[in-house]
Amino acid sequence: MMLVTEEITGESIDTNSERRRGLRVRQERPVKVFEPAAGRYFPGKTADISAAGLRLELPRSVLVRPGSVLSIHVGVTDGGSVLANRRQMIPARVVWVDSRADLEGPARLMVGVEFVATISSQLDAA
Repeated sequence: MMLVTEEITGESIDTNSERRRGLRVRQERPVKVFEPAAGRYFPGKTADISAAGLRLELPRSVLVRPGSVLSIHVGVTDGGSVLANRRQMIPARVVWVDSRADLEGPARLMVGVEFVATISSQLDAA
């Protein structure tokens, strides 16, 4: 990703404003996602992670929309965990979906999700 900056009185200002909260770490890990509306599981991988959410790469065939809630299991290694039942999965709300096919390989979706537990704990703290 390229950031555009402007030079104003010796200070660099980021003009690519983002809504991200907290530190994000680029990390590829396998994920297993359950989409309740379709009642099915599908594979994917993380692109980056943070304490509040994930950026996921998913198959284009997955129909997700902002506002929908998914259940996600993040694998520990490239092979991931062998089994993950829904009680071990983390609920996450879809914040944005980018379906541009500018990634290498087959057409994929990039999806930003925010952990539901994080949302409720922030509301409790407010």
